[in-house]
Amino acid sequence: MSNKTRTFLALTALLLVSLACATLTGGANDPTATPLPPQPTNTTPPLPTNTSEPLPTDTVSVPSDGITPLAGGEVLFSDDFSDPNSGWDRFSNEDGITDYSNGAYLMGIYQDTYYFWATPYLNFGDKIVKVETQKISGENDMQYGIICQHMNDDNWYALVISGDGYAAIRKRFLGGELEFIADWVQVPAINTGNAANTLQAECIGGRLTLFVNGEFAIEAYDYDMLNGDVGLMTGTFDQSETEVLFDNFTVQAP
Repeated sequence: MSNKTRTFLALTALLLVSLACATLTGGANDPTATPLPPQPTNTTPPLPTNTSEPLPTDTVSVPSDGITPLAGGEVLFSDDFSDPNSGWDRFSNEDGITDYSNGAYLMGIYQDTYYFWATPYLNFGDKIVKVETQKISGENDMQYGIICQHMNDDNWYALVISGDGYAAIRKRFLGGELEFIADWVQVPAINTGNAANTLQAECIGGRLTLFVNGEFAIEAYDYDMLNGDVGLMTGTFDQSETEVLFDNFTVQAP
């Protein structure tokens, strides 16, 4: 395992273990995670100060025809995963894998209530993140999507969908639980099962919005983290296995 590789194993929702390379569970009946040896931490900047602005509105968690995806401006970063040395985490063991695979990026989880995440070790402010996804195996009770405003392993957002057609926005802050800031909502635009979906996450000034296949899915407002790394995440709940391929990852200015 290289110095940049991080392993992400799921923790129980009732017991969190602080690790340099932590993972969190997504279910309420998760087993206690086994601690890993110390790993290198992400080198993104510290949390910003003075971020306690009031929320402009409550979380929006129902589809709306009035919200459309932004086209995006200057490309800040892009990766088609054809170069296995482009900087993303590379790791595999009996619990799962995060690695380049035939011109894409594979995230596989082979245990229940686990998830892994990976980042390219960058830092941005406001951003639009787009990625093409393909769920290729496993049951549909799982989650996968985009990591946004990853300050370090204890502070980040995840904008995710499930294989059975739902979307949510999740948050880890100050090493706490991976909580929902916008709970699961059914999204007709999601292609369910082993299918392809294009995701777009807009993380702009505390506004977190997810689009799936060009259609609005879910939105939330949160001001705790306003800049940071980007990344990808895949996880299981009670099901014990899933695999997702990611391709054509881009970060653009709004």
